[in-house]
Formats: sequence, structure tokens, C-alpha cells
Amino acid sequence: MALPAMLTHSVLPLHYLADVEPASSAVSQSGGGELLSLPSLPAQLAVIGFILIFSIIVDRYALKIGVPGALALFVVGVLLQPTAQTGFSHKSFEHLHIVALCLLLFYSGVKICRRYFRRREFLLPSLLLSSLGVLLFIGVGGLVVYTLLSATIPGFAGSQQPLLIAVALTYSIAPQDWGAYSFVVKRVNRFSDRIRGVLEFEASISAAMTLVIGEALFQLFSDSATTTMASRAAEIFINGVSGGIVIGAVLGYLLAACIKRFAVERSQSIDLAVGFVMIGYGFNTWLGDGGLICSLVMGMVVSILLSTSDTEDEKEMLSLQLESINIATEALIFFMAGLAVDLSVNLRFALIGSICLLIVVWIFRPLMVALFFRCEPKFLQANEIKFLSLWSPKGAISMGFAITIPDLIEQAGIPFERVINPVSESYIIDVVCLTVVLTMISKSLVLPIFHNRFLKLNEAEVV
Repeated sequence: MALPAMLTHSVLPLHYLADVEPASSAVSQSGGGELLSLPSLPAQLAVIGFILIFSIIVDRYALKIGVPGALALFVVGVLLQPTAQTGFSHKSFEHLHIVALCLLLFYSGVKICRRYFRRREFLLPSLLLSSLGVLLFIGVGGLVVYTLLSATIPGFAGSQQPLLIAVALTYSIAPQDWGAYSFVVKRVNRFSDRIRGVLEFEASISAAMTLVIGEALFQLFSDSATTTMASRAAEIFINGVSGGIVIGAVLGYLLAACIKRFAVERSQSIDLAVGFVMIGYGFNTWLGDGGLICSLVMGMVVSILLSTSDTEDEKEMLSLQLESINIATEALIFFMAGLAVDLSVNLRFALIGSICLLIVVWIFRPLMVALFFRCEPKFLQANEIKFLSLWSPKGAISMGFAITIPDLIEQAGIPFERVINPVSESYIIDVVCLTVVLTMISKSLVLPIFHNRFLKLNEAEVV
């Protein structure tokens, strides 16, 4: 059977395409592919209901087993994927992706640790790690991934925009994930307070920085680009980031005021929070990626305004109530990621790509931590730096970024179908999801042991 013209420049060898073309769902996964039918609204609501119920059930046993319960939803998605006659398209669920990411970012903003904000030895290294560290990881790490994939996968270097594919992989895996972090923290009885502060700050900021940096970097791959990267980055900041910050701050102030004045019962604060997040999501269609940054800033402003002695209880109650929603949104993304992959045919090449990506994470993480936490006086002790170097939590945010890459590329002004084809898009999703799964399983089991072995804490250093 002759291969379609659009697949002849794939990231993978042609014989692989010939083997999987009849059963591949790559075309339906693409932003430009057409499905025979899209899930109806009742069907989508039924799926969401199933995910919410199942996530609560598995989360009850996740801590005992030592593996995050969201992985069970990913496995369910993988098992159900072959039964779909028309495959899965992220387009049919793209609004759910964005809503889920908005809720995750809002939650991370509310939970961000501000205890050390007045300490320069904490704030400056943490900010550099969350911003410049992300830029170096995406840019330089993308080049390393490109080199490794070119050396291990036949035909990769001659594929269409291979460097874009490598950068898309590092872009997706760059942000730290709150869910993966919080799961391990729950498994450690006495977690280091200083490491907690750094990771909470990094998990909150790195996702927003990844969005901004990613859109600017993807502009470089546009054949029709008429602006330089510097002018494009300035345009992104002015139109998207600054707008997201301003609107997020305003909405955060209004949300905090509504909680103080109108939340007669503490449980009503969660209704107000979700309502304001939905409003922030509405701005996403206007601000682009600024809408997601809006959700993060909104959460941070609410956290600051509710941290007074009179409203600290309201903030803690809001955090506890949002945690259950955070679990549900993570489960939703993991389930959709399971539907988006097809590891039955992509496993060999996805495993190669995942190993290459993990190598880059393992190399860059210690380098970035050592680079930015070397100032004097040091905020972290030697063993704390060693533990922080071992841990780069990945999770639902990385999966969500991988699935929504086509939308980000198109927002950067690049005709998506001209720079990356459906099979390569499918490959990116497979590699990122497999990397996240392997990372979450290994780190969830090993890191609590490392923490107890490396860190001998005094009572004053423990929360």
C-alpha cells in the first residue's frame, strides 16, 4: 500500500510507517486530521464522571502502594485506545485540556510557599532555576536530544524538521509538576522545609515560563517568519504575559474580596474559586497563553491576600478543597493522554526517545541546581542540594503540554501541517507520556528512601 504523501517525511523509518499505517490513529490525532465523528456532549460528560469516580477510588490506595493513582487512569486510557474506531483527537477535548491546566496552575499558585520570599539566597536562585533553567533545558537540551535521536533512530536526521521535534520533546518535559511533587511529599514523614520551598516555587513558576519560552522558540521554525526572535518574544510578553499578569492580579484581588465578604460557609470558597478560574479560562481565547498565566497569578494573589491572621483559615480550607479538584484534573489529563498514545506499535521507538529524554533530564538537573544554588550564603545545605539535583518532578502538566503542542505552534504563527506531520506528532506524545510514567514510578518509589538517607533533619528544620 502506497504511503500518503504527508507521511513520507516522518521522524520514524519508512518500514515502520508501512507496518502501522492501517491501524495507526496518527492522522486522527493530528490537529489537521478529520474524525468520522466526535464524541457527543453526553458521552464526554459520562467519561468525565467515570474519571472523577475512578480517581477518588484509586487515590485511596495509591499512597499504600507507593505509585500515583493517576497512572491507573493512564493505563485505562491505553487499554481503551485500540477499541476506538476513529482514534482519538485532542481537538475534541482541547477545551478540557485548557480548563484542567488552568485549575492545576491556579492550585499551584495558591499553594506556593512564600515563607522565604524575603531571603535573597532563596528567591534569586529559585527564580533563575525556574526561568533561565527552563530556557537552557529547552534550547540546549533540545540540541542534545536531537543528537541522541539522530544517532539511535534511523532516518531521524533526514526527517521533516527533526530539530523541532527534539525541541518539542524538551519543551513538554521542562516544567515541574505539582502533583508529582506533592505525592512524594506525602510519602515522607519529615520532608525538608527548605527543599519544599524551592520545589513549590519552581513547580508554580516553571510551567508559565515554559509556555512563554516555548512560543518564542517555536517561532524560529517558521519558514514564513518575518520577525526576529527578540521582537517576537517582546510581542508575546506585551500581548500575552503582561495581560495575563494584570488580569490575573485583578481577578485574584476580586476573588479574595468575594471570599472574605460573601463566603458565609468555608465550603463556598471553592465555588467562588472555580467560578473565577472559569472566568480566567474565558480570557484564554483572548490572551492565548496569557490565559494560563492569568490562572497562576490569580492563585498567587489569592494566597497572598488570604495569608493574614484573620483569613489564614480560609486559605488553608481553600487549599484542602482544591486538592481534591487537583487530583481530578490530573486524572483527566492522564486518561486523555492514555487515549492519545498507541504504545502497541510505537513502544520500541517511544522507548528509545524516552531514554534519550531521561538522559537529558538526569544530566541537566544537577547542572542547573549546582549553577544557580552556588551563591553565598547558601540557602540549601550540601545534602539538600544533592537531593534537589536528583529530583525533577514530571506529571500531568507535561502530558497536557505534549497534547496541545499543535495549538501552541499555530499560535506562534507557524502553519502546523508544514513543519510537523501527524506521525511525528503522535511520536512526541508517546515519548513524553512514557517518560512521565517511567519518571513517576521510579521517583515515587526511590525518592522517599533517598530523602531519609541523605537528610538528617533537626526538629527546627521540619514542618
